[in-house]
Amino acid sequence: MKVAIVHPWFLEGGGGEKVVDILVDMYPNADIFALSVDPAVLSARLRGRKICTSNLNSFLSFRLRLLRPIYLIPFLPFAVESIDVSKYDLVLSSCGPAVMGVNVNQDAVHISYVYSPQRAWWDLYAERRAQIPWILRGLYILGASFIRTWEFSAMQRVDHVISISNYIAHRVFKYFRRSSTVIYPPVDTSMGYIANQHDDYYLSVSRLDAGKRVDLLIHACNQLKRRLLIVGIGREEKRLKAIAGPTIKFLGRVPDADLPGIYANCRAFLFSSDEDFGIAPVEAQAFGRPVIAYGRGGSLETVRVGDAEGRSDTGVFFSEQTAESIIDGMRNFEAREDKFVPEEIQQHARQFDTSVFVQQFSKFVDSAMERK
Repeated sequence: MKVAIVHPWFLEGGGGEKVVDILVDMYPNADIFALSVDPAVLSARLRGRKICTSNLNSFLSFRLRLLRPIYLIPFLPFAVESIDVSKYDLVLSSCGPAVMGVNVNQDAVHISYVYSPQRAWWDLYAERRAQIPWILRGLYILGASFIRTWEFSAMQRVDHVISISNYIAHRVFKYFRRSSTVIYPPVDTSMGYIANQHDDYYLSVSRLDAGKRVDLLIHACNQLKRRLLIVGIGREEKRLKAIAGPTIKFLGRVPDADLPGIYANCRAFLFSSDEDFGIAPVEAQAFGRPVIAYGRGGSLETVRVGDAEGRSDTGVFFSEQTAESIIDGMRNFEAREDKFVPEEIQQHARQFDTSVFVQQFSKFVDSAMERK
């Protein structure tokens, strides 16, 4: 069986790239395709592997390839359709912008693993339109309308759709009218351990982008004068450092070998973004640490609060993306901090382990091939 794995681009490390790493382990003879690749950011698993790129890779300069997908709208469908996977029996699209539209052989099975319908031209379209300079706004409106129509049509040609969470399954049906199976993405919970004691700092692990709302965590910890360690880099780093008080420390990009100790010794993990799933909160729980999260999106599926079966909580939610709401959540946590049971938090995290993903995904693919 000839297998192709199609991913939008390898330009920064993220959850989608981690999924591709696991898929490559599962299908070691698969060929890998992407719209664009920066070799410097490839994981150890992918270094040395041949990755076939689209015409977008050579057409745009490296600097332009780092722009947000919103500026690449006119190019995406043409770049995807330049990828030739017509000789493959199984095509797995690691589905970010547009790649669900790759053209496959009529006898092939195409399974799309959807992280999220691209927010820039689906649910956050009005917000993004307002952010575009007025001189370019008309082009954005035309481009967004074109790619929404194109993606909807492309998704109808996919044989099977898998969503990374129930939250995303709902959005996939809303925008593409496709039902999907939910298989949570892989998280390496095996690295987790419970420390004998923890330190007094809160922790954030995230790309420093505007949508992650790390600024709210900084404002909250500034007001409460709580220690906050921030792991990650991104476009917002300079602005975030400018608003950070003396209790905030930026660690930048932390080596994988050092990250477990930072997780294991934190007081609690802070998470303020509306995520499609959210790998970092699961990683924190693998070390038995509670999570203080925005009560929306994937967090509602990965953090257990008020369980109907009476199982203990693994964190607390705050209701709004504001510093005041985060402060309320932190005070709520601190008022019952001794009620959280690290062993039970860790056990909860293990249902999202990589081994569970591999088992469920393999079973789904085998079933799809048998039905074919």
